[in-house]
Amino acid sequence: MTIGIIIMNNRIIKAGILDTSIATQNTGDLIIMEAAKEEAENALIHNQLLYFPTHEKLSSYGRQLQKKISFNIACGTNLLHSHMGIVKQWHIGILDAYTMKPTVLLGVGWRSHKKRNTDFYTKWLLNKVLSHTHLHSVRDSYAEKKMRDMGFNNVVNTGCPTTWSLTKDHCQKIPIKKGENAIVVLTDYSQDIERDSHILNTVISNYKKVFFWCQGLLDHEYIAQLGFENKVEFISPSLKGYRNILADKSISLDYIGTRLHGGIFALQHFRRSILIGVDHRANEMGKDLNLPVIDRYASSSDIENKILNDLELNIKLPQEKIDLWKNQFNV
Repeated sequence: MTIGIIIMNNRIIKAGILDTSIATQNTGDLIIMEAAKEEAENALIHNQLLYFPTHEKLSSYGRQLQKKISFNIACGTNLLHSHMGIVKQWHIGILDAYTMKPTVLLGVGWRSHKKRNTDFYTKWLLNKVLSHTHLHSVRDSYAEKKMRDMGFNNVVNTGCPTTWSLTKDHCQKIPIKKGENAIVVLTDYSQDIERDSHILNTVISNYKKVFFWCQGLLDHEYIAQLGFENKVEFISPSLKGYRNILADKSISLDYIGTRLHGGIFALQHFRRSILIGVDHRANEMGKDLNLPVIDRYASSSDIENKILNDLELNIKLPQEKIDLWKNQFNV
C-alpha cells in the first residue's frame, strides 16, 4: 500500500464534493466553501475527490462521473428548502435522485421559514438522495429539526464549518474594545430601507472611517438606492479584497453587517464583529453557538450600545459532534 492512500478491493476510494461556490451570486458561498473544502479534504484525505456544482444542473457527463464514486459530500450553505421542486438552491430533480450516489451533508442549512411545512416531493427527494448510513452535519437546530421530522436520525448540529476555527484560544485574540474604523456589509436580497439606513447612520456617526464590502451581486446598487454611496469607502468586491483589509493589522477595524458569513469571516481574521440577523438562519446559529448576533428588529439603540460597549466572545462550539462527523470517515 502506498503511504497516504487507502485501497479497498484493489481500488482507490473515490468521493464527490458538491461545490456550492460555482455559479453563485453571493461571495458568502465562497467563504463557506473555503472552510468546508478544508474540512472535507482533511476528513477524506485518503480518498480521490471529484467536484460537482450545486447551483447548476448535473450534466450528462457529471452523471457519468457519479457512477465512479462511492458517495458525495454537500458542502455547506442553505441548500435545503421545504419546497425543493420550486426553490432550487440545490439544483437537483427526479433524474438526479436515481443517478446520484448517496450524499452526506456538511454544515448545511435549511432555507425556508419555520412556518412552511415540508412538501411530499421534498421528503421523497431528500430520502432518495441523502445517505441513510452516514452521519449528516447541519449548521443549526432548525435544520436539525427539519431533518429529524423527515426521519433522519443520523444527523448532528455542528454549526457551519466556517465557525469550527473559532476556538476559545482564537476568540481570546479578538479585541473587545471598539475599533477606530468599521466595515459594513448589507444584504441585497433582504432589504429594509429604514433599518439599513439606521445601521449606516449609526456606524458613520461612531467611526472615523466606514468601508463597505459588496458581498452580493446587487449590494452596490442597494447602498446607492439608500443614498449612502458617497458616504462610505468601497473596497474591492472580491473575497481577496475583503481578506486583505481584514488582514491589514495597521487598520483598527470592526465588522458590522447583515451578512452572516461576512461577519464570521471577520471573526476568523480576529476582527471585533457585530452580526445583524436578517432571518432565522443567522438568529438560529447565533443562539446555538453564542455568536455575536443581534436581531435586525431589536430596538434602535441596541446596535449603538453593541458598538460602544465592550464585546466579549464566548462562542460555544459543539466539538464532540464535529469530531463525530469527521471521524466517521476514518475507517
